Amino acid sequence: MANLSSLSKFMQLAKLVNNKSINFRSIYRSLSFAHQSNYMPPADYKARHSSQVISQIKVQTSHHRHFCSKTPNDPVKPGLDEFREREQKREEEFEEREREKIRESSDDSNDTKVNAIRIKILEAALPHVPTSGWTRETIILGAEEIGFSGVAHGMFPEGGFALVSYFIGKCNEELLTQMKTETENGRKAVHNHIEFLVKFVRIRLEMILPYKNQWAQAIALIALPQNAATSLAQLLTLVDDICYYSGDRSVDIEWYTRRIGLATVMKMTELYMLQDKSPQHTNTWVFLENRMDEFGQLQIIFSQTEDVTQTFKNSLNSAFITARNILGLGYNRP
Repeated sequence: MANLSSLSKFMQLAKLVNNKSINFRSIYRSLSFAHQSNYMPPADYKARHSSQVISQIKVQTSHHRHFCSKTPNDPVKPGLDEFREREQKREEEFEEREREKIRESSDDSNDTKVNAIRIKILEAALPHVPTSGWTRETIILGAEEIGFSGVAHGMFPEGGFALVSYFIGKCNEELLTQMKTETENGRKAVHNHIEFLVKFVRIRLEMILPYKNQWAQAIALIALPQNAATSLAQLLTLVDDICYYSGDRSVDIEWYTRRIGLATVMKMTELYMLQDKSPQHTNTWVFLENRMDEFGQLQIIFSQTEDVTQTFKNSLNSAFITARNILGLGYNRP
């Protein structure tokens, strides 16, 4: 049936050609094999296609605005910017802390090296004190002796007092080591406190004897206002160590009177020793024992006087704490 229909349409077309009355609209309609229901005019098709395209564009635009909107009112982008700024700031702070650690480590390393050089120079200078005194020139001699230039004295702006302070600190450390050894680091009980005090005060004063002729110059440097704080700190720390290892664990007024009294006895005996010309300074040691006995009697008097003002006790306590702070020490005992 389909073939007969096609043939019939072809015959109609041939008839139209032979008649030379061709109507192109008729030809178009005759050759159309599509069903009329599926046919869409160009204008309608264009409108429908345009509607679909617009709908797709709207969907894509809405999706894009939700995730990647660039409008000022959209909260997403400002949030990302703030996050990036916070992270960048944290990175910069971390890098700055790391640089600061490196600088501090470098500074500490440099300070350690400088202190080591200072100690070597001062140690080399001590043998020159009997001939050159406690002076800057003596420090220069020590520096040159171990291969440093004479300009190394610039490392000691305090001048000759740097040598005096080093010597006092060194002697105090040596005495502390001996007391720790004898008392088994403070654990062994001392039966006679006065004898212990006399013994170690004498040992400490005997360390000065090699420099006896130049010690008056050292005392003058110690008394200078700019050096007084360090000198007092070294003295108070010394007497505190002696009293502690002698077995003094008191928490009352005796704690203060014993230390202040011992410092007074030490300085009195030191001055007496500089004038003593007796063989082996026997008069000095007798003087020390007598003063220590008086010191014991003074302790008894203070222990019986319980109405000592709290201000007096607080002042003495602050003095000892300040002394140890100046020297970078603490009251932590083994």
